[in-house]
Amino acid sequence: MSAGQTSSNIPIPNESTSLLHNEQHTHTKRREMVGLLYMTLSALGFSTMSLFVKLSGANFPSFEIVLARGIIQSLLSLVCCWMLGVNPLGRPGTVRLWLFFRGLVGTLGLCLFFYSITKLPLADATVVFFLGPAFTAILASLVLGEPFSLFDGICSISCIIGVVLVSKPQFLFGGGGKQDEDINEWERLFAIFCALLGAVMSAIAYVTVRRIGKGAHFLVHVFYFGAVSTIVSPIGIALSQGFVMPKGVYQYSMLLLVGGCAFVGQCFLNQG
Repeated sequence: MSAGQTSSNIPIPNESTSLLHNEQHTHTKRREMVGLLYMTLSALGFSTMSLFVKLSGANFPSFEIVLARGIIQSLLSLVCCWMLGVNPLGRPGTVRLWLFFRGLVGTLGLCLFFYSITKLPLADATVVFFLGPAFTAILASLVLGEPFSLFDGICSISCIIGVVLVSKPQFLFGGGGKQDEDINEWERLFAIFCALLGAVMSAIAYVTVRRIGKGAHFLVHVFYFGAVSTIVSPIGIALSQGFVMPKGVYQYSMLLLVGGCAFVGQCFLNQG
């Protein structure tokens, strides 16, 4: 084989290959930045939703708030699917089972989170529940094989320590602190446990969304979550809490705002 033939078989970097590599790198960074923006907007939507859940909790049991959110989220997603020509049930096949599973674990996490919001100060419940991203990173590493660095581990441990400092259980910090007059210590600890378990459920839901990937439109995710919530929450209402009929514009508005903010947050979450 001649020297000329050898050199022709060896790829020689040039301006075009370098430019292609730079374009790919730029495209990847742009996608990451857009994803971060979507996740930030999602967090804003969910934080606003939590405020309206807390306000609604003065009049309605937690399962009923979940039901209201599920109905509104389902209706809005159906309208958007119709406008965009998207099948709300997704593609036939195993992806529908994954979507149902995502909706189920998301609903369980939501019920637990809403219960904790109605029993705890809003800041405490939100801080505990937002351990979800740390649990998601750990679970994604175990299930999906995504990287989990030492820095990620340090941040996760810091989050857990932060939750302990926020919740301040009496068996660690002693009594005498400022407590909610309407809830005793064990009820408070149970509400914190519900928020933690809800965070784990949300982490499973997020990893499932990642597992499905582009196998389903983001509105399909939103519809399944709302539909499963609408089916599951009446069971909780019937077994444990009972139904309270909304009265007046204010109460209806609170429930509508819970569902609307949840819909916006879910859309940005599944897009991100």
